[in-house]
This record gives sequence, C-alpha cells and structure tokens, in this order.
Amino acid sequence: MSSIDLNGTSAPTHADTTAQRSTSSPPSDLFLGVIVWSDDPEVEPTVITDRSPVTLARTMAVTIHDMLEDSDAYAGATEFRQSNPPPQDWVEPRDVDDWLEALREATPHPSFSFHQVPITGGADGTNQGFVNRYLEHALRDREQALTEEPSSRTSEGPATVPLER
Repeated sequence: MSSIDLNGTSAPTHADTTAQRSTSSPPSDLFLGVIVWSDDPEVEPTVITDRSPVTLARTMAVTIHDMLEDSDAYAGATEFRQSNPPPQDWVEPRDVDDWLEALREATPHPSFSFHQVPITGGADGTNQGFVNRYLEHALRDREQALTEEPSSRTSEGPATVPLER
C-alpha cells in the first residue's frame, strides 16, 4: 500500500524500492580503455573506465580527438582531423568505431585498447584480487611490448590479455 503525502502524490512502497534496486544493481563487467600516447615508457597512459562499452569508446575517442587538437606532437594529426569527422558529427556508435579504426590505421600513437574486466564477487561486489592480477598482467605485457626491438613487433595493434579465473 502506498502512503499519500499532502500534495496527493504517492510515496514509493517497499515493492517499488526493491524493483528500483534490482534495476540499478552493479554490472558484472567493467569496460576499461587504455590510451598509450607514445612509446616512451616515461609517458603514462590514460586509463578510462565505464559500465557501457559504447560510452567508453566515445569518451576515449573524444579524449584522443581533443589531445590531437591541442598538440602538435603527433605527426599527421592535422591532416587526420581534417579528413575525419569531428565528435559533433558522430551520431551512431559505428561513427565512433570508424573514427577510432581510421586513427589506428593512420598512426601508431596514440594507440588504444579496450578490455572487459569482470567485477563480480567479493564483499564490495568486486573481485579485487582478480582485477589487480589482470591489470598487472596487462601492464607487464605492455611494458614488454615497449621494450621489444621495433623489427620484432607486429602491426596488428595492441594485444588483449586473456582472462583467467
């Protein structure tokens, strides 16, 4: 039964609150995006997370676009920006994907990668041990890739880290 306040609107019932809580429960995965700005190990990558892979991709693309716009450090950045649509023209998620893929083909840096990290379990809803091992493994792989000889690298783009449970 709903209670009525003085304005005639009903206050939420226990059933309403339970339904709201179930629709806002934490996701089982977190999406992680890593932007590597250069092959210099002294330059820290940018890490962005979101619950939605679509929102994450757009945020990463806008972040990269803004950096390209504000910096002359990237060879061909001006030409790339002029030949590809700006963020205000990205209407569909596919527009963002197309822009990111064009960037990947145009230049080795900035580079980016996407990861899906499970976050279920644990007292706070996260599996901190697993997430920490995953991130340590990803960082170790990235550091190893940066220290390899240029001739031994492949042009396939960033590798993804296998998920172990």
